[in-house]
Amino acid sequence: MLQAFYTGLSGMFSFSDNLDTVSNNIANMNTPGFRGAENFYKSLSYSDGSYGSQIESVGYRFSAGDIRQTGNASDLAISGNGFFTLLKDDQKLYTRAGQFIFNDQGELTDRSSGVAIAALDDNGELKKLDISALKVLPPKPTSSVSLSGNLSSESASHTINGVVVYNTLGEATELKLLFAKNTVVAGSWTVTVQDSDGATLHTAEIRFNADGSPSPAFNDFSFELEDSRGTKSAVEFDFGLGFGQATSVASGATSTIKAKVNDGYALSELQQVSFTADGTLTLRYANGEKKNHLRLAISDFGNKNALEQVEGSLFRSTDNASLTLGRAGEGSLGQIVPQSLELSNVDLSKEFADMIIIQRGYQASSRMLNVANQLLEQLYENTRGR
Repeated sequence: MLQAFYTGLSGMFSFSDNLDTVSNNIANMNTPGFRGAENFYKSLSYSDGSYGSQIESVGYRFSAGDIRQTGNASDLAISGNGFFTLLKDDQKLYTRAGQFIFNDQGELTDRSSGVAIAALDDNGELKKLDISALKVLPPKPTSSVSLSGNLSSESASHTINGVVVYNTLGEATELKLLFAKNTVVAGSWTVTVQDSDGATLHTAEIRFNADGSPSPAFNDFSFELEDSRGTKSAVEFDFGLGFGQATSVASGATSTIKAKVNDGYALSELQQVSFTADGTLTLRYANGEKKNHLRLAISDFGNKNALEQVEGSLFRSTDNASLTLGRAGEGSLGQIVPQSLELSNVDLSKEFADMIIIQRGYQASSRMLNVANQLLEQLYENTRGR
């Protein structure tokens, strides 16, 4: 009879612990990336004279939650299998909660814990996703200018204005190209390159064949562009071959030839970051240039029971034998959904059902103690007069 007290009490303790788990699930139903938990009961052994139950372990539900758009560039979700990989000191952590932010050091981190998010470099090695060295894009000198369109063979001259090129310091120079027809050599033109002040920087000759296509021996020229420190860099002007770019055929007094600057830019600051579906970090600068950085590291586990909760929505693995490490979209790994978050996978209707069952179990265990107490009172009453 006394054992009934301990058996009923063990049931009350077990149901009370389970209610704590259900309460935690409900409290985190709006927490991004939260994985709902459930308790597993264990019957105490009869062999050692123990009766009742206890909580053996806590398991986690790893089914996917709904994905909602947030509009924040550093908010990420995974559609499909996998976890974001995080680096904390010498250990690796995993999460489905993609609520990330770039800290003051330029590292992408988990907003809640501050732990760094990992990416894979070209050698497949894990490293922190760091943009501290990429906040400013160094200048790049212009090396190539393409000419396309028609330089009318019936015209004596033509001018192209506003050709902006950059030197090694990123200083912009606006060029003017002056075309003058050679009246002695058929198909020959003199090209004079001037700066915005009218100073001549270079003079060259180009020629066109009788059919109007550029002559291979005279279809390009280059000159040295000097910066304010005296450093020079070569700029090549290319008229192409065949009829793919520039031509010189009869078209009256109208010429349509124009110059396209293919590269080069000034020093520029980082303006925007974004992620692609394969986890590539893309950096966009104020001058319109775009640069791709590293790709996020995605981990998945064949045995998800080996994951245990560390804090919040962060997990660690106790068994890496089933670990798959790669990039989004590779193999069975899911893809990244930019500017979005995966919500909790807590099913409120299931939690309410579990709560009712726990309540009934707790009431029954409590009733067991009450009945055992009444039986003891009856025993005392029956033996009082003896």
